[in-house]
Amino acid sequence: MCYHTSLDVKKAALEARYKAELAKGKTWKSVIHANAYAVPFWPLVTVQQPEILSLFTWGMIPGWTKSEQDAKKLRTMTINCRYETMYEKPSFRGAASAGRRCLIPVTGFFEWHTEGKKKYPFYIHPQKEEIVSIAGLWDEWADPATGEVHYSYTMLTQPANTLMAKIHNSKKRMPCLLTRESEREYLNRTLESKEILELLSEPYAAEALRAYPISKQITSRTEPTDVPAVLEPHNYPELSDLLS
Repeated sequence: MCYHTSLDVKKAALEARYKAELAKGKTWKSVIHANAYAVPFWPLVTVQQPEILSLFTWGMIPGWTKSEQDAKKLRTMTINCRYETMYEKPSFRGAASAGRRCLIPVTGFFEWHTEGKKKYPFYIHPQKEEIVSIAGLWDEWADPATGEVHYSYTMLTQPANTLMAKIHNSKKRMPCLLTRESEREYLNRTLESKEILELLSEPYAAEALRAYPISKQITSRTEPTDVPAVLEPHNYPELSDLLS
């Protein structure tokens, strides 16, 4: 599953890419590394407002959530959603059935390869595109204690393509990356559930991605992780044949 992403672009590039403007009064600062468990705000393009880049928090809070305590617990369990069960799982089916779909812009994402008891971080990004979209769902929840409305999202995942199966060998899953064409289809209001599931079943081409190992600084609790050094390639001799 994917809990770490990057969106290392400036506001102007982001707005130009999606032909959308950041929501009024909002600002965006590029992010080299974001951890979902830190509940970051992220710019999204929604089906409902494709002309706006809305800032929602990662970790979806379903509209039926009863309390702030429940919300905090749920959002750690809704960072990712398997696309195959988006219309079945209680936390996601409301948003999926209501057509609350969104594009999640990233310049790359991070995943771990497992060898025995050791884990090695990798950075994965598009070969040619600066920004690629991941399919997502969003929801809104009104805190019954305060009336404050919270907007949040989940990232959809799919079975790994051949490249990601080598890297994420423990789960063999990857984000539902979209091509430019499938982006437009995913935002189509008229799509039925069957059509959406068929669209998301198409794996993103392995050859369209580049992946390389990085240092374990990304998991450090004492060193900064939202810094350029995190993206620098790192050599692990024991992984020399992994991507060959």
